[in-house]
Amino acid sequence: MLDTALNALGKVWDPEQYKWLLGGSCSLLLQGVELTEPPNDIDIYADFEVAKHLHNQAIVYSVDKQRLDRSGTYTSLLSHYEIEQASVELSGGFEICAAGSLYRTDTAFLVPHAGIYKLPGSSHSISITPLSHELLFNVLRKRADRYVPIARKMNEDIDMHAPLLRRLISRNVWSYDHVAQLETVLDRKL
Repeated sequence: MLDTALNALGKVWDPEQYKWLLGGSCSLLLQGVELTEPPNDIDIYADFEVAKHLHNQAIVYSVDKQRLDRSGTYTSLLSHYEIEQASVELSGGFEICAAGSLYRTDTAFLVPHAGIYKLPGSSHSISITPLSHELLFNVLRKRADRYVPIARKMNEDIDMHAPLLRRLISRNVWSYDHVAQLETVLDRKL
């Protein structure tokens, strides 16, 4: 079902025209990160302006109106869709602010660093969030069930992941405690 929904998304939201990323548990699954539960929805990230265009392109699949959502530690331009029997959440300009740290999902910056998932039986490829992004995001969410296996996967080839991780840290605001937690889970200085 995931491939069918992603293929439909690739047709509606042309990845060549719009920069967006598949994130969350679907991204982790496609990158070989061990999950305790299968994905229950499809998370898509885009920058604010792109998210507006994507919403207009997929209005036929929309289940709600696009709105600025400020829920607890999260802020994003949020909208939801039902595509090929899959629930899809689009987050535009996603930010998380927690315990002295602020992380902004800059999709235009992340796309060149993204993994590529070639959809079976299709001409479409989907960009998937780098593990460095997923690690930072899940540390701020206090999701040890996610960040521990992500760190384990990153440590298989940390030299590939460390440069982007350091850039994401320098581009955002990080508390001493969060940096220390990242260093502990990766077992190395950043």
